[in-house]
Amino acid sequence: GGQFKREVTVDGQSHLLLIREEAGAPDAQFASWADAVIFVFSLESESSFEEVAQLHALLSDLRGAGDVALALVGTQ
Repeated sequence: GGQFKREVTVDGQSHLLLIREEAGAPDAQFASWADAVIFVFSLESESSFEEVAQLHALLSDLRGAGDVALALVGTQ
């Protein structure tokens, strides 16, 4: 995993953007601070999509499904 920080300005307001690359299941600590999650899976592997579905369900159990912005990305 990696971690990337960048300060961005949106509508005149400064925000700190922290991107963390995580492998494995989200835990309660991760769920408590994450504002958005991007799930990435392989279009060539049904099992990777199923794993993303399980990770989404786990995150939803830790924190309400509507409380975190989500994006789903399929790659080849």
